[in-house]
Formats: sequence, structure tokens, C-alpha cells
Amino acid sequence: MVRVASIAVAFSLLAAPALAQGESSVSRALGYAPADQSPSASWEARFGAGAANPGGRESGLLNFGGELLTPRIATLSDRIANAFVPRFHLGSSLNLNGTQYAYAGATWTVDISQAFFVEASLGAAVNNGKTAGVVPENRLNLGCNTGARGAAALGYRLNDRWSLIATMEHFSASNCSDNLAAGTGAPRGPSNFGARLGYTF
Repeated sequence: MVRVASIAVAFSLLAAPALAQGESSVSRALGYAPADQSPSASWEARFGAGAANPGGRESGLLNFGGELLTPRIATLSDRIANAFVPRFHLGSSLNLNGTQYAYAGATWTVDISQAFFVEASLGAAVNNGKTAGVVPENRLNLGCNTGARGAAALGYRLNDRWSLIATMEHFSASNCSDNLAAGTGAPRGPSNFGARLGYTF
């Protein structure tokens, strides 16, 4: 019994530095670090699905999304200041029976805790939606094929690599207000709600 206890103590002493290093690497992989450490650079890929434009045209359709985020353009030792440093993103929103668009822009991430975070994104987008002329009753009239995309997200880090993110995104067609189609009203872009799984690498 004493021999077993001695082996356990020895193993614990030997493993402690590795565990501490592992915890540090977890924090760094998440882009989270205590104030005296700098978060490491990391890329992230996200994929998911959700509901397309609930309550409006194209509602009831399944929407798929994918996104690639770069590391922050700089890393700061202070987490509050670091939240104002953006990452860049490139992504797409795919609706098999409705409007599809691709987008690029900047994302700002704010850590609420080591596990929870919130995000805001803004950028430019292009779509293949209906723009004028004859627009089917079940399709949105976007007015034009270019616009802006804004998004908000609430995320939870499952571990050092995986995150689950609830998302809300909107394609803005406000700059197309003069391009009207009969019976469709002012151009309006889709607002999609869903969830994505993120992988940090």
C-alpha cells in the first residue's frame, strides 16, 4: 500500500508541470490568457445550419453556413484591449431554395469568461438573389446583388479546440431602396438564425 501511494505521489509530481503547461496551452488556443500573457494566434473554421428569414419570405427553409476566421491582426496582453483588435473572416450563407451570399469582413470577439464569449461582425457581401422584374411570391426581392452583412453571436467553448456558437446574421439591402419590383415592397435582405460548430487550429 505504501509502495502504491509512493508511486502515485511521484507520478503526480512528475505530471504537474505537464498539466500546468496543458492548461496554459488550452488558454492560448482559445485566444484567452491572463493579463500577464499574450494570447496565441489561431485560425478558426466554423460550419452550421439554421432557419432562413423566419416570419418573412423564404422562411421555413434550411440555411447552411461556413466561415473561416484569421488570427487577430495583433495580440495585446490586456484582454479588454485585445477585444478591440479584430479578426478577419470569409464565409458563405447557402440556402438551397433561396438567397445565397458570400461575405468578407471583420469580427470582434469579447470574452465574458474563459468559456463564454460574444461577437460582432461587419463586412461586405454579394448575393445571387432576386433583384428586380419578376420575383416569385416565396422569394425575397434584394434589389441588387451587393450589400453589407452584419452578425452577432454568443459562443461557448466546449474545450481547447471546439466551440458552439449561436448566430444571427442579416444581409442589408438598404442601398438598393430605389430598385423596386412590383408587388414586393422595398428590397429586403434575409435575416438568418442558427448555430455553428467552430474548430480552432
